This record gives sequence, structure tokens and C-alpha cells, in this order.
Amino acid sequence: MNRRSFLLTLPIAGSAVAADANAPDLSLGVIADPQYADKPTAGSRHYRASIGKLKQCVNELNRRPLNAVVTLGDFIDEQFESFEPINAIYADLKPDHLKVPGNHDFSVAAEKKGEVLGALGLERGYSSWVIGSYRIVLLDGTEVSPYRPEHADTARKWMARLRKDGRKNGQPYNGGLSETQFAWLEKELESATSAKERVILCCHYPVLPEDPHNLWNDREVVALIDDSPCVVAWFNGHNHKGNYATRNGCHYVNFKGMVETADRTAYAIVRCYPNRIEIEGFDSEPDRKLGEFRR
Repeated sequence: MNRRSFLLTLPIAGSAVAADANAPDLSLGVIADPQYADKPTAGSRHYRASIGKLKQCVNELNRRPLNAVVTLGDFIDEQFESFEPINAIYADLKPDHLKVPGNHDFSVAAEKKGEVLGALGLERGYSSWVIGSYRIVLLDGTEVSPYRPEHADTARKWMARLRKDGRKNGQPYNGGLSETQFAWLEKELESATSAKERVILCCHYPVLPEDPHNLWNDREVVALIDDSPCVVAWFNGHNHKGNYATRNGCHYVNFKGMVETADRTAYAIVRCYPNRIEIEGFDSEPDRKLGEFRR
């Protein structure tokens, strides 16, 4: 899906929203970590159950007036064949679908790793989309990681430095943004500031609070956000328990993993207004009201 085709769909996807003067500027469905695989339950992770949960989720989101749906990575748990049934469910999704890759999406045979982004319908792992007064920036935290062969050597050295420095996030299931992607992000935020847009950053990995699941260059990203008042929220998955932090007027929301539990699910609808964000959580995902923005 290219930028033009996405923008052309917005009057249709957002028409019900636009008809209400009190409606939010942006309405998003948010899904984190379906992590489907045709394999037995392990601990609290019910891999096969994600098929039924995702079908229920898609049916509900299709009933709502949404501008788009974002999946925050880990579409599958392992095996390239797992993409086929999960993609078949997403094919029924009516709103436009925005995606970021997760670490488990690359838990496939070595010869298939280069096909993962294609299986997700992505040309590359990061992009941005303008919807009304908002810019949604999708980030690829898997770009530099041990499970991406093109940057594996750099990743191992980076992880070793983090561990030497006593950083808890120096884990092989995490990853980081390359220098190229980080520079691209800086330009996106500069452009959004000039256009007076509010920005929501979406990534598989958290950056706040400090946690073993965090993006490797979490501190650098948070420092950039501190210097970019246009950024009002960071959305991520990865840590299935969920989490929340706020810093300098930006809200950091870790959505819960759908794969967790046998008989419950987790997803959300996020409504963005000029001065606040409201999150309607489904089942184990809590409701949240995120207060005044800093700009």
C-alpha cells in the first residue's frame, strides 16, 4: 500500500467520524502481539487461540468508524507458514491496516527471513502516514537485531555494549533503530512540527519506563521525543503484561499481548482529540484517559 492509495481511502474510512462535529480527529484500532502459531500452549501463551481472538477483534473493529488499524508487531510466534492463516483473517479488515514488525515475525527458517517484510505487505519496516491533523510514524525496532542477518554483526556488538554498561534491555529478543532510520525519524518530526501536526509513534518495543523489553536505543529516542513537542504518544507491544508512563507531556502506552490467556483477549480503540487521547480497552486491555498535551 503506497502513501497515495492510503490517503485516497481516508474519506471512506473516516466518513462516519467526519459526520459528527464532536468526533475525534483520529480513531485507531490497536492490536498487539497476536503471535499465532499452530503449536501447544506454553505457560500463559495460547498460540492457537489467537486465530479466534483475532477474528472476533476484526469483526468488532469493522463495526466501528475507524480511520485505520495498527498492529504493533509479532503477528506470528514462529514458522513462516503461520503468516498464511493470520493474513487471511486480516484480509477481512475494512479499515486500512498499518503494521510494524516484531521480533517473533523473524522466528522463521534462515532462508525465509528476507521474505518476512513481504509477508507483512511491507516494502520496508518504517513509514509515516498523515491523517487529518495527525501524523502516525511507524518504526522498525527489529532493523538492527541478532535475528536480522543484514545487521547481525552490528547487533551483537551493540548488545555486548549494553550488557557491559549494565543495561537490562541488552537482550537478544530486542533490537534498535539504525542510524539511517533514526535520522529519518528526526526529519519526520521536523516536518510534523512545521506542519503543526501531532505525532503518534508506533513501534513493537517500549522505550519508557526502563525495562528489559526496551528498544536498544530507548534513551536516545526518549531524548528526541523530549525535544519534539509535536509527539503526543508512543504506542508499543512486546511486553505482554502492558505498561504505561508519561514524561514531559508525552504518553507511553504498552498495549497488552493478545496471545495471553485462554479465554480473554486484548485490543483497543484509540480516539484522539485536539487536547487528549481516550483509549477504549477490550477485555484485558484497560481503558485510559490521557490528559492534556504539551502543545
